[in-house]
Amino acid sequence: MALRPLAISGLVLVAGVGVLAACGYDSQKAALNSAPGYGLYYNDAGQTASLAYGVANSDNVALMLECAKGSGRVQVSDAARAGPAPQIVLTSAGAKSTLAARVETAEGPAILVADAGLAAPALDGFRRTGRIDVAYGDVRYGVAADGAERARVARFFAACSRA
Repeated sequence: MALRPLAISGLVLVAGVGVLAACGYDSQKAALNSAPGYGLYYNDAGQTASLAYGVANSDNVALMLECAKGSGRVQVSDAARAGPAPQIVLTSAGAKSTLAARVETAEGPAILVADAGLAAPALDGFRRTGRIDVAYGDVRYGVAADGAERARVARFFAACSRA
């Protein structure tokens, strides 16, 4: 199931990811979860749900997860800062999911987009632990949900799960 409209709706949220690159990306590892003001935010948009890692009420977003509610599928996106034919590698709870990605362009920066089943091992690990590492090209960062954010992660996965 292609979720292209979700990627377009996420462009505004991901537009500020370039700012994150200037704020501490290192070719080996970036710890975005230690950046002041960054957190995980859940959004219920009727037929869709999203979980964004960034600054509340801003365009400064790194990781974006979106789904059509009840679809069992998730679209993973981030700013495209890697070479051609990229893959997004997600790791959580000792499990790794390598997702074939595509670059989508519209207004603003290019977006790296990949689709995955909700049961992908790293997504399942994220659902259980609230911790996920993201890697593609030279980009590396981790996200760790605090107590309140863990509830947002749970709401996102519940919304996306097949009934």
